[in-house]
Amino acid sequence: MRGATALTVAAASASVVGACSGSLPASAASPGAVATPVIRAVAAAWPRRAGPARPGNVQDKPDAAAARPSARYCRAGGARLWANLAACGWPGPANTGPNLSQCPGRRLVPRGTSLRRVIEVRTANAVISCQKILGVLDIEARNVTVRNTSIMSSSGKKGVAANGTADIFVADGASATIDHVTINGDDAVHACIWHQGTKLTVTAVNCFGVNDGIFSWADTGYSATTGDHFTIKDSYFHGFTTATANGHGDGYQTEGARNGLIEHNTYRMTTAADSAIAIWDSLKTSRNITVIANLITGGGFAVYADDYSPGDGAPGHPPQVGGFSVINIRFIDNAFSTLASGCVGKWGVWFARPAWKPYRGGPTDGWHRRGNRVLETGEHIDTHNPHRNGTLCRLPGSRAAGGSVAHPPSTC
Repeated sequence: MRGATALTVAAASASVVGACSGSLPASAASPGAVATPVIRAVAAAWPRRAGPARPGNVQDKPDAAAARPSARYCRAGGARLWANLAACGWPGPANTGPNLSQCPGRRLVPRGTSLRRVIEVRTANAVISCQKILGVLDIEARNVTVRNTSIMSSSGKKGVAANGTADIFVADGASATIDHVTINGDDAVHACIWHQGTKLTVTAVNCFGVNDGIFSWADTGYSATTGDHFTIKDSYFHGFTTATANGHGDGYQTEGARNGLIEHNTYRMTTAADSAIAIWDSLKTSRNITVIANLITGGGFAVYADDYSPGDGAPGHPPQVGGFSVINIRFIDNAFSTLASGCVGKWGVWFARPAWKPYRGGPTDGWHRRGNRVLETGEHIDTHNPHRNGTLCRLPGSRAAGGSVAHPPSTC
C-alpha cells in the first residue's frame, strides 16, 4: 500500500482488528486515570438556524410554513420535523456535504475509478478540495484538510472482516479537518471516519452507508493519546448498515478517548442500531467528552456511556472497579425524538447496567446530565429514562435499567 500514488491508503491496520462496536463488548484491564473536569460553555441551546440550502446537495423539502426554526413542529418533533431538518435548524441533507459555491464552476472534479482504491496523504498541511473521490483516503500527515468534497469507497469485505476500514482513515500521528464532505460507505466499510490520530475536527459532514459514523480508536501500542482531541459539529448521520463490522451501528463510538466535543449534530438511527453515542473504556480511560445540543433518535439505547473495565460484574465476570474508567462525560441540552421508537431508542435513552451496584451502570463518576428532553412529549430526562404511555422505558426484565442514578445528578 505504501507505494500507491502521490496522494497513496491502507484503510486499516493490525491495531484495529479488535474493534467492538457492540452494546456489551468484552473489555481489557489496565489502571485508569482520573480526569480533570473540562467543559466548553455553549450559549445557545437547540435548535439553531441553519444556513440556506446549497446547489448540488440533495435537498430537504420544507413546506412554506417552515420558514424559521420557531415553526411549531420544529419544537414539537415528529415526522414533519425530520422531513424539514435544515428549515428547523438541524443538520440534514440540505445543509451538510459540499458547498459547491466554493468550487470552480460549482462542480466537483472526479478522481479515481475504483471504490477500493487507496489514496495516501503524506504531505503536512495538504488541502483536498472540490473533488469527487472514489476510493479511501488514508491521512498520514499532520494538519490535512478535506473540504467541499464527496467520498465513496468500499473495503470489499463484509462482517467483522471489515473491522477498522473507513472512507477516511486518520492514522497514528496524523491530524485532519473534515469540512463539508459527503461520505458514502457503500454498505462496505466500518466507519465514515476512523480517528486514531492526534486531532480531528469534523464540520457539516453527511455520513451514511457505514456501520459506525465516527470511531475514535485508541492505538495504545503507538501512543496513549491516539484518538483523542476531537470535535464533531453540525453533521448528519443516517442510513447506516448492519453488513459491516459486527452490525451494531453507532453514530459515534470509542473504546477509550479523551477531550472531545460532539455538538449540534443529527443522529437518525433506527432501533436496529446500537446507539447514537457509545462511549466505552476497554482500551483506555474515556474522559472529558461533552455531548451537547444534538438531535437524536434510535438505537437499542440512544446513549451508552458505560464503565465495563475490566468486566461488567455479571455472574462469572470481574467487577468494573480497578480497570479503566469513564469520567466527566456530559450530556447537555440534547433533543431526543420518538421517531424511531416511543422510548427514543428501542429500550430507552440512557443505558444502565443492572449488575453494577455502585452506580447501576453509566460513567464511573455518575451521569452528568442537564437540559435533556424528549421533543414529542416534552419530558425532561436528566434523572431517568423516558416514559411511553405512562410506563418507564427500560430493558425487558430489568428493574434497574430505567436510567435512575444512585446519587443526584451533578450540575454541569
